[in-house]
Amino acid sequence: MTTTTTTTGTNTHRADAPVRTALRIDIVTVTYPDGTHADGTPRTTTALDHASLRVDRGEFAVILGPSGSGKSTLLSVAAGLVVPDSGAVMIEGTDIAQLSEKKRTLVRRDRIGVVFQQPNLLPALTVREQLLVTSHIAGLRRAEKKARAQRADELLERVGMEQYARRRPHELSGGQRQRVNIARALCTDPAVLLVDEPTSALDHERSRTVVDLLVGITRELSVATVMVTHDEEFADDADRVITLRDGVVQPAA
Repeated sequence: MTTTTTTTGTNTHRADAPVRTALRIDIVTVTYPDGTHADGTPRTTTALDHASLRVDRGEFAVILGPSGSGKSTLLSVAAGLVVPDSGAVMIEGTDIAQLSEKKRTLVRRDRIGVVFQQPNLLPALTVREQLLVTSHIAGLRRAEKKARAQRADELLERVGMEQYARRRPHELSGGQRQRVNIARALCTDPAVLLVDEPTSALDHERSRTVVDLLVGITRELSVATVMVTHDEEFADDADRVITLRDGVVQPAA
């Protein structure tokens, strides 16, 4: 079976610049238990079937497909949240599918940023505190905490939320909460940014603003961004479009 990706948009790499692949998924298959057959033997369903993709630093990739096509599973595999039955999941050359759960968690913490569909901000914390809470949990040294705080302020400014730094989630609009979500995902300076349906709860204008923000951040921070969306309109913003159907990456049209 041939697995390909469609590349659209403008190439963001200079001709004389080395291409740095941040995320590569090679021939990945994921199955899940699905009850039993009539004879009592286990039955499985295939969520991903020999799926492959590659996303370079500074590249904005969009994953399209109908509900149940495997989009969320593909994102979970890239995040190291799901270990595939077979195939490789490379983050900057390291196959995280072969790592222990502890080491995979460390890669996810330091090299992968995840923007969830729902921001899941902590109600009791201010906007700025949302970005700093992980540094306290990680037990960083004083100098490291200071550097993280400076980065948090820079990111809040980049996403246009610096004036709301002392506000709490209930004081923000849906679009503002998603901006904080994006800034939080970037706090560790990840190589890969994975974004799951960030506009599903937003109107068209706010959705457009969020996607434009993600594209700009991808270019400026040279992060490899993968966004799952059901909205084909945003494929026009992508350097690379991956279409999934029944767990299979579709050949280029």
